[in-house]
Amino acid sequence: MFLHNKRLQYTVRVAAPNPGLANLLLEQFGGAQGELAAAARYFT
Repeated sequence: MFLHNKRLQYTVRVAAPNPGLANLLLEQFGGAQGELAAAARYFT
């Protein structure tokens, strides 16, 4: 019924690591002000 395709929408090229951007992404996904925390606050 469902088809999962792991291809990206566009090609991603990484020239060098960016720790600052990685830190921001981690905060958005799992930090105190992130989406998971907001969902937990909403459901409780």
